Amino acid sequence: AAAILALLGALLQAVGAAEASRARQAMADFEVHPALEVSLFVAEPNIVDPVALTFDEDGRIFVVEMRDYPLGIGPDQRPGGTIRLLEDANGDGRIDRSTVFAEGLSFPTSIAPWNGGVLVTAPPEILYLKDTDGDRKADVREVMLRGFTLGVTDSNVNGLRWGLDNRVHGANGGNGGNIISPRKPGPAIPLREFDFSFDPGAGDFTTTYQTSGGFGLVFDAWGRSFATYNINHIQHRVLPIRYLQRFPGFPPVETTVSISDHEDMSRIYPISRPETRVNHPEQAGHFSAAGGMGLIGDPRYSGDLPGSILVCDVVGNLIHLDVLVENGPSFIAKRSAGEQNREFLASRDNACRPVGVELGPDGALYVIDMQRAVIEHPDYIPQKVKETLDLRAGENRGRIYRINPKGGLAFKRPDLGRASTERLIAELANPNAWWRLTAQRLLVERQDKRAVPNLKKLASGPTPLGRLHALWTLNGLQALEERLILRGLSDSSAGIRENSLQLAE
Repeated sequence: AAAILALLGALLQAVGAAEASRARQAMADFEVHPALEVSLFVAEPNIVDPVALTFDEDGRIFVVEMRDYPLGIGPDQRPGGTIRLLEDANGDGRIDRSTVFAEGLSFPTSIAPWNGGVLVTAPPEILYLKDTDGDRKADVREVMLRGFTLGVTDSNVNGLRWGLDNRVHGANGGNGGNIISPRKPGPAIPLREFDFSFDPGAGDFTTTYQTSGGFGLVFDAWGRSFATYNINHIQHRVLPIRYLQRFPGFPPVETTVSISDHEDMSRIYPISRPETRVNHPEQAGHFSAAGGMGLIGDPRYSGDLPGSILVCDVVGNLIHLDVLVENGPSFIAKRSAGEQNREFLASRDNACRPVGVELGPDGALYVIDMQRAVIEHPDYIPQKVKETLDLRAGENRGRIYRINPKGGLAFKRPDLGRASTERLIAELANPNAWWRLTAQRLLVERQDKRAVPNLKKLASGPTPLGRLHALWTLNGLQALEERLILRGLSDSSAGIRENSLQLAE
């Protein structure tokens, strides 16, 4: 028996080594922005089918694994999504512990940290998952919202992100639903064609903007929000629907709009073997599967990279970059001067399926690669073609890559979970967006009113982004004073004036 176990162990080790070797070899398939370098962060068997990730306040990484894509697992098509917890136990910037945190989730798509746990979109629900006994497995599983329509996978609810307004925002995806909040009982709220936000503590749910109907949502440093759709890769959510709903009979107006100056169905430049979408051959060489977004929210990147938006295309095996240029009340999204006929990141591997990019506390960009041979949903594939395909090919693979400026970024493992109130207030002015947003979330979660005097000082401080987060944190503590808003309305920073107008409501 011991010999058999030893043999099995050796075989598993050999298989793991072979998988790791294949993952490392895949790095040679990439072309990336010349000022940057890409490295393999984690791969199968430590993760499988990743579609989203988030860093909590202590740097733990929670990865959404949509193992049930596209139709469920097994002949009974049962839900099989999981949340994987990745940890760097010794602080060397490498993952050395991988644990299944939660399983049996329904086609999970996105994740956000809250109250020591995570919020996960698992239609028809949004769940709260938390480990309370320290075994790295969720023993709390609470339904926060229910009623999202479970349909074609790429049209399910997605895009969970914290906004400056201390609410969690999400994207409709196109399937809609009628939403009920168990924490705040009342009539179901029809989602219709709108995106949404909610307060996980109070259970308050509201619709926010006209949805793009796509997969992905991102905010810039000043809280402006951008969404995507398969062929229309970057859209600005310009005007909240609450303004339109104040005036019944107001003429219909489009308030989530395309801002690309290089066409809606933009030309892209893949380096992989050309693949034609069987249902839309006319889209070859153009955006056809835009989905998954990111923001370069750290100033240590060169040129026009800081503040730019990243949009993935899983069919093109690439990530596209858009530079935002202000244009009246909205923006124009332009190709970078150095990327007129190339992409920010592209792979020669046709199974490389980038589905999202997240900014880490270290300033690096973490690229999520689902690694599926067939990414087109079966509902869109003709039956005769479908019969020739293994729809789940690649189900045992998955990668996360790390992009950073050449020369690297100093690794810094966050420890904000036990940070003092004073430390959190100081991080509100951090140049890295992850630190600012995480510090604000924790201050609002704690509801420590002793923070108010120092927050008021920061609201008049020298750093515009520090002033911004101080104002919204005070708002989340119900301690924002009229004099601070009036000062903000005449601030030297246009972003502060813009946000002060919203706070004045």
